[in-house]
Amino acid sequence: MVMKPSTLLIFLVGMSLLTACSSKVVPTRSSNSSRPYDLDLASYRPRYELSEVKKAPVEEKKKPVTPVTAPGSTQTINKKLDSTLDTLAQRNKGVRYLAGYRIQLYTGTKRADMEAAKLYVYQNYGELNTYIAYNHPTYRLRVGDFATRLDAERYFNKIRNEYPGSTLISDRVSLRDALKIIDNRVTDKDESTEP
Repeated sequence: MVMKPSTLLIFLVGMSLLTACSSKVVPTRSSNSSRPYDLDLASYRPRYELSEVKKAPVEEKKKPVTPVTAPGSTQTINKKLDSTLDTLAQRNKGVRYLAGYRIQLYTGTKRADMEAAKLYVYQNYGELNTYIAYNHPTYRLRVGDFATRLDAERYFNKIRNEYPGSTLISDRVSLRDALKIIDNRVTDKDESTEP
């Protein structure tokens, strides 16, 4: 016997309604489960015997022991340390860039506005380098090579007064230029502490 699809659909909907409306069987607690758990497990617990603890005899104060070093052992350590430091110095000579921060001063489509922002940086912050990126039709002006976020935020707080749309971004910066900014910070602190 073959049923029509519409008849089959009506049959399935009817069965689902009947099963949805049926009362659910809720399990009830038996009289045994309402009692608190009272099984004694003491026979399974491990037992430990207390034994007497012997005290160590109290000794008089001892003289401090000085370590005995073989003659020349510090020289050997110094030679190893020097060779390791030389290796690190050689490896670090090849590092030219590091992960740092820049201030994105301008983002827009007008070249004249970007040039005005660049002129503002040259006039007020001559120690900062400017970087222009053009991706049709947007100009981006990024300023500075900051090794630390603290240095970047010092300049950012000053620049934000003039350019409120500026943002602080992470970027790959020149190590040499980042060290110049750090040196400027140190000399500024020295000048401010002098009487």
